[in-house]
Amino acid sequence: MQTEQAISFLMKLIADRVSTLFSLRADMPVTAAQGRVLMYLEACGGGPVSQRSIEQYLNVSHTTAKGLLQRLEEKGFVRTAFDSSDGRVKNAYVTEKARLCRESLSQHIESITSQMVEGISPEERQMLYELLCRVYHNIK
Repeated sequence: MQTEQAISFLMKLIADRVSTLFSLRADMPVTAAQGRVLMYLEACGGGPVSQRSIEQYLNVSHTTAKGLLQRLEEKGFVRTAFDSSDGRVKNAYVTEKARLCRESLSQHIESITSQMVEGISPEERQMLYELLCRVYHNIK
């Protein structure tokens, strides 16, 4: 296998393993994808965040974002509402339940990240980050 092909295959394996590690924790009430939505909403101040913005941030289809928000709403982690100034725009807001879960979610992500970079020096971690940013930029 050529190095370039091996890199993309390895990146896929890593992404799949991270999702699996996230899901293995029995007390985690959301999936990895749902967790990314919640963390994005929190980073945006809790809402309002348009569904379109979530689609773009996660690089997912309209249908996927809609499904993620529906499941999070069913679980009580978000509420959605159409924008008062533009009825075509659906916004998401985090709930108090999501805010209470945030610390546990952050700790779980931090634990997985620590496991991923174990044995890698701070300088190497910075280099890895910069290289991954460049890779992402190249394919964006």
